[in-house]
Amino acid sequence: MCKTERTSHVNDSTGTGDFAAALEKLGSMPAQLAKVAAALQPSKWKMRTSDGSFSLTEHACHLRDIEIEGYRARLERILGETKPALPDLDGAALARARDYHRQDFGKAQAVFAAVRADLLQRLGGLSAEERHRTGILEGAGEITIEGLVAKMLEHDGEHRAELEQLQRELGL
Repeated sequence: MCKTERTSHVNDSTGTGDFAAALEKLGSMPAQLAKVAAALQPSKWKMRTSDGSFSLTEHACHLRDIEIEGYRARLERILGETKPALPDLDGAALARARDYHRQDFGKAQAVFAAVRADLLQRLGGLSAEERHRTGILEGAGEITIEGLVAKMLEHDGEHRAELEQLQRELGL
């Protein structure tokens, strides 16, 4: 499960082209989730891999909640406050408390896709100066908005790998 929340390399200064490429890559994650769903029978959407990683439904719920309560909230606080303290989120605790396994994949995926699209539009409209605003991320230290985007990419990468494993194990 997700391990990116406590990494320490959070100030990733990217050029405008790199930032745009990062946003484009982030924009492909909802489609990746939908692609895996299409490859699996709906009866398998709540099945986990042999190592106990998230089911497809749990991935969708987790991505939705982290997008809303993590990345979007952090972005807005960094833009609206001076060096805000940004709390860490425990994805495993959220999954247990919210009983992701019993939620609806389609609804979670749709909300994740909509929130991601909105967040990418917001990020795409930021000036270079705004992208360098900072906050203090619990467990990681100072982070710029560009660093936040780098963390989003890293987080998506972990989920892409786990989704590939899920598809390999359950898609047969």
